[in-house]
Amino acid sequence: MQLRFSRYFGGAAAILALGASVALGQARSSRRIPISKEGPAPKVDTVTVYKTDTLTVPGATQYVHDTVRVTGPTQYVHDTVTMYPKPAPVHLPYGLYVGVAGGASTPDGALWVPNSVGWTAQGQVGWQGAKNLLGVRGDVNYAHPGQDSQFAGAEGGAQILNLSADAKLQLPFFNHLFGQARRFALYGIGGYTFTRYKNLPMRLNDGTFLAADPTWNSQNGWNAGGGASLMWGRTELFLEGRVLGFNSDNAPMSRQIPVVFGINLY
Repeated sequence: MQLRFSRYFGGAAAILALGASVALGQARSSRRIPISKEGPAPKVDTVTVYKTDTLTVPGATQYVHDTVRVTGPTQYVHDTVTMYPKPAPVHLPYGLYVGVAGGASTPDGALWVPNSVGWTAQGQVGWQGAKNLLGVRGDVNYAHPGQDSQFAGAEGGAQILNLSADAKLQLPFFNHLFGQARRFALYGIGGYTFTRYKNLPMRLNDGTFLAADPTWNSQNGWNAGGGASLMWGRTELFLEGRVLGFNSDNAPMSRQIPVVFGINLY
């Protein structure tokens, strides 16, 4: 019995094995086998090449960008530039001016013999437009006459102070002698002068000399003269000569002749 069963079991196993083998062969035969004449596809490496053409045009504006990378926290720097406006120049009202002058003063008349040439200084204020013919001026003139050698022992340092109030006539000639930008003017000036003096020796009518008085004395008088000026913008330079005179008892007229160079600011 066992032998028969073993034969049956072995035959069945053989039949199953044969069927599986046939089925596997059919399955393999049904698959398509790829055939290529050229073999496997080649591997392609792609390289991208970038070309930058730089064209420099002479005279053209070129911009350069500098990049600075700062590690850490961001820092801000503030540059502060404070612009202060320029102070406005001082401009006096139209025609008004102030100025100073200095030069030499020559004695004449009753002052001629006992005194000699000395220095003088002046300050003035006035009003006159650039194109106005008539103006007014007030000035203070201080003179220190020199000592004559014959009277050196009798003199104690003469001093003369003149206060003048004048009219000023500007002549309308040669205004553009130095071009359009500069205005040239000739002028005449004259008026009243109040004079104070001390230590001033004088020559009397009889030919004798009055000794210097150390106290201040006062006299009314006059002045007259003229000058030339050159003006541009609000600045005026001038050269001027005048005669300042006053009368004293028993003496010829006392005269001073100051010649000064000065500047006025309008």
